[in-house]
Amino acid sequence: MSGATAADYAWFDEEYEGWPFCLTLVKDVDPEEALRRIGVTPLPGMDLEEMSDFPIAACPAIGGTALLEYNGFAGTLAEVVRRLSPGTVMAAVFLNVNADQQFVFAADGRLVTGFEPDGSDERWGDDPDRLLPQMLDLGMPTKDEEADAALDDDDYDPILTVMALAERATGVRVTREHLRHPAFAGSAAHLY
Repeated sequence: MSGATAADYAWFDEEYEGWPFCLTLVKDVDPEEALRRIGVTPLPGMDLEEMSDFPIAACPAIGGTALLEYNGFAGTLAEVVRRLSPGTVMAAVFLNVNADQQFVFAADGRLVTGFEPDGSDERWGDDPDRLLPQMLDLGMPTKDEEADAALDDDDYDPILTVMALAERATGVRVTREHLRHPAFAGSAAHLY
């Protein structure tokens, strides 16, 4: 099991500061297959900021694939979760320009747990407490009164913390170098 922490993902803030994004990790699935599973035509990698029409990039990562969307949220959609996770696990972290955020973890085609990273005390899914031990180990608030205290803590970053949770839950580790060199990219517009 990975011992990832929020500090392990501080590079993401440096690299993608201000980006609205969805980062999805899929265990033991290669980038081309991950895109095919969700109906995206895999094209050789390109710069996401230069693409239009809901761009999504697929990058090889340690233990699987990282999908990165600029200004999208496909990784959190029920149909995408159903199509990406058969025979494996996946986790998605979403943040938009309005600070709306979501985390989802799925296994074998079903949503296991989901929550808003800044409100991780309210979870849903088939087994909403499945990741509770990892959440507690990461110092995530899991009760209402803890959530308020965590949000007042300037050192607590809910998005970077759930990135570490995504790695722990899937066993997929993504680095700055992985995301700089997408293997494939395409449009996810048909998913919305």
